[in-house]
Amino acid sequence: MNQYDLIIVGAGIHGAALAYYSAKAGQRVMLIEEARPASGASGHAFGWINASALIEPVQHLAQNVMDDYHHLQAALPSFPLRWCAELTYGVCPENPQASAAGLNLSSLQPRTVSQAEIRALEPNLAHPPLHARYTQAAGIISPVEAIECLVLAAEGFGARVVCDCAVSQLLVENGQVVGVSTQAGNWYGKKTVLAAGLGVLDLLVGQSLHLPIRPSPAILLKFEVAQALLNGIVSNADMEARQGDTCTLIAAEDYIDNTPENGPAAIGLRALEAIRGQLNGAQSIALKSVAVGWRPLSDDHLPIVGPAGDDGGLYILSAHPGLTLAPTLARLLSEELITGVASPLLSNFRPMRFRV
Repeated sequence: MNQYDLIIVGAGIHGAALAYYSAKAGQRVMLIEEARPASGASGHAFGWINASALIEPVQHLAQNVMDDYHHLQAALPSFPLRWCAELTYGVCPENPQASAAGLNLSSLQPRTVSQAEIRALEPNLAHPPLHARYTQAAGIISPVEAIECLVLAAEGFGARVVCDCAVSQLLVENGQVVGVSTQAGNWYGKKTVLAAGLGVLDLLVGQSLHLPIRPSPAILLKFEVAQALLNGIVSNADMEARQGDTCTLIAAEDYIDNTPENGPAAIGLRALEAIRGQLNGAQSIALKSVAVGWRPLSDDHLPIVGPAGDDGGLYILSAHPGLTLAPTLARLLSEELITGVASPLLSNFRPMRFRV
């Protein structure tokens, strides 16, 4: 009956990475997505690989995050990742020792830089501060292209990818999850992993597990620019921005509500004015697109990774910040699924902590 070793529901960054690692290891993998890969929250992410900002009990994964992204970059030549500097000021205490505790990668050790150094790093800043928090190795990634790259690589290792196919319910036999029911029929697998973001909640109806996951929306803005204005990532009280391609500036903003005064479109226009004031050469920029990503966030703000019950048939993979953590969480979960040996690195993130 088991057509697959592993069925993965959801082709965002978590599902795509899990499909890649598992198929690469020789597993028979099916990846199911109700729309297209990267069509959910992952596809509307800012694209900041921010390992230096991880705090315990997640901070111990920081070095793994860096290593896993470097390995992906080496293994997949088209993987859309570049490393750059990150400048943060005016939004948090600029004490590099506070967030550096426990980090053993020198590239992740934040330090304070002077105004002269800031001008050299980001010459287009109109009002460089006297000092800022600087991290050498931040990652910038194109989420949609990264997910598509991982999915294509998984297919190259034999994974079957089914898009535009919604999963309606889990298939359960003798109390164990044995697969999924979809509009295209039933699919059976030895193990099923739910990596569908907020969609996980509907699929868990009837299971003895309640996951306190809530939507945490964020706004992604894209601006048309005549030339590149930023070299790395700049995060301050007025903007969080990075360069996309040469003609696109990308910014992230907090979601407030959907009213005319504070809705995404209004925030986009306010961000446009803020960026014009923050960057030299930005007077002619134009707002190109506004999108909202509905990120899944657990009540305790920790990842949810591992078995959903005692039978070993159903697993959960969900986390925020998803783009930063996804390759490491997916790799560790893939190793667990194949070897049956639980990783101590995931011990604080088990779904069973929410079991009722």
